[in-house]
Amino acid sequence: MKLKRYGVVFGVLLALVIAGCASSPEPEPQESRPTMAEPTTRRPEMVDHKNYKWGTPVPDWVTMEVDEIERLAEFDGQYVFKFESPRAQSLQGAELWTRNFQAASSIAQTVQNRVQTRFAGAAAGDMDLVESYMEQVVATFSDQEFSGYRAARDYWVRMRYFDADGQVEEDAYTYVVLYTIPETTLDRMVQDALDGPDNLTEEQATVRDRVKDAFEQGL
Repeated sequence: MKLKRYGVVFGVLLALVIAGCASSPEPEPQESRPTMAEPTTRRPEMVDHKNYKWGTPVPDWVTMEVDEIERLAEFDGQYVFKFESPRAQSLQGAELWTRNFQAASSIAQTVQNRVQTRFAGAAAGDMDLVESYMEQVVATFSDQEFSGYRAARDYWVRMRYFDADGQVEEDAYTYVVLYTIPETTLDRMVQDALDGPDNLTEEQATVRDRVKDAFEQGL
């Protein structure tokens, strides 16, 4: 009897377990969400350049930094300035803009910035006392008066640019030019500018000597 009773109880429990499993809802399948691909901009392609028709590659200096170029043997003893035009539909327009509007003022501004940096280091907290003297020296290197530089190298490339969808956006020229000036020429100009103002105060004379020492190490 006990075995029979246990068998009945076990059967009831088993039926309840089976019914519970049957009645529990199946988990809903996760809805797959489409993954959005990251938009990628297609890199510009070179379609033409100055040496293309001769079958020779773009020269290394075109992609080099100025400090790297100045270390080349052919530019020994020269200060180098490098300028690059924005995109232009006309090669002539890119060249004229870079040579006539960018180079002169940018070279003068670069020299002015370096002179000011030397002054700031040499003044060592006395900048207020020598500010007027510094302004007179820096004003010497305006784009109207600054001279002695020459175009040493130039190059142009024609690139094809693409929009976000990978479609052709435009073909445009970029013009690159190197200007150089002998270190002795520019250093002499700086020395002359430093000596120019008369009636220096003691503080200004001290800073002038410090700046001269600094320029002996080059711009």
